[in-house]
Amino acid sequence: MDSFPSPAPGALPSAGYILGVGTNLDPEKSAARIVTHLAAEFGHVVLSRFYYTDPVGMTSQHRFVNFCAFVPSELDPDACKAMCVGIEVAMGRDRAHPACKTRDRAADLDLVARLHTLTPPPDLDALPVDSYLIPPFRELLAVLTGRHPPGPAGTLCPVPFPDAGLDTARLGEAPAAVHRDDGTGLIRILENGFDRDPDRFDPAFLAEERL
Repeated sequence: MDSFPSPAPGALPSAGYILGVGTNLDPEKSAARIVTHLAAEFGHVVLSRFYYTDPVGMTSQHRFVNFCAFVPSELDPDACKAMCVGIEVAMGRDRAHPACKTRDRAADLDLVARLHTLTPPPDLDALPVDSYLIPPFRELLAVLTGRHPPGPAGTLCPVPFPDAGLDTARLGEAPAAVHRDDGTGLIRILENGFDRDPDRFDPAFLAEERL
């Protein structure tokens, strides 16, 4: 497993991973399902905007929805990747298929960066990422480091999110935070997210004691 860079000192998260996420099978519904799985597995998720993108490195008639997500975790990279693969498989991806990387899929989750206080802090702004992940990666990195995110840079994909228990809840139009409510069993969009505070999330959301 490759080593992953950590954020510059002073960033909000104490440990976790930035994930690159994609789906091109019923992508609007699949994107919402991926978020539900991530919140169920990791408890808290911070999301970039969702973007429609054309397939890269494969031939397909189905466009993708891509976004980036931060999940708090003390797991090592192999264990975190295994959890992500588990989500892919739960959503129907056949990881054993010889053309797994070039087939249409409901879920594709990759580890882009590791955030950890024990590793040297390189410049995440300079981290090379795939072209279709550049806008969501920059947005998420801005959120995590307490900066105002840049404006949209592509075609957005607003996604209804019925799992939040709110008829009008949507994801994808702006960076958002989602968490698992263990008291109700619901997955909820954080109420003091970017819809109310355009500059940053409540630092308590990412505090170490919540990991």
